[in-house]
Amino acid sequence: MATNNEIEFKQLLTQSQYQAIYKMYFQEMNPFSQTNYYIDTPQFDLKAHQSALRIRVKENEYEMTLKIPAEVGLMEYNFKTNIVPELDKRITRDMLPNEIIEQLTLMKVDISQLVVLGALKTQRMEKVVNGNLLVLDHSHYLDTEDFELEFEVEDYDDGLIQFNNILKKFNMTHEIPDNKVQRFFTRKSKLTSN
Repeated sequence: MATNNEIEFKQLLTQSQYQAIYKMYFQEMNPFSQTNYYIDTPQFDLKAHQSALRIRVKENEYEMTLKIPAEVGLMEYNFKTNIVPELDKRITRDMLPNEIIEQLTLMKVDISQLVVLGALKTQRMEKVVNGNLLVLDHSHYLDTEDFELEFEVEDYDDGLIQFNNILKKFNMTHEIPDNKVQRFFTRKSKLTSN
């Protein structure tokens, strides 16, 4: 297991902004692919706690991650897993690491209701800029796609200054978007209510 306090800044992009950032920072790179399978109850109990449970598939490796709000950023609980995720698959208690069970129990999430509700596939590029990780994503989920810039940092205040400086190069001001799992579940809610 690895725990990690994740501090990152995000910005949704238009396709033309994505292309401009690609040309400045990532032109010599090829994206790699990863797919996040999101797990929640049918009532979205984790989402109600601003938390997320996923299995990420990347290069035939599987990692289960629980993200919960922290004082700054998010606390991540990461575990290698052998669970092969698929849509509508039930996730049972015996599939979950004890640390994740403990956190879900604190949130009063009904573990017996956990199910894989969908997948989000991302074409990603990463580059270290000023000691922090700049990430450019093109994601597909449900019937939509989006473009996003992320900046993963160690220090919140310094990272925010650096991120705003990057955005200024492209005449953008920082607008905090919903994260990927929130965007996914918002879209899923709209589709299921129609």
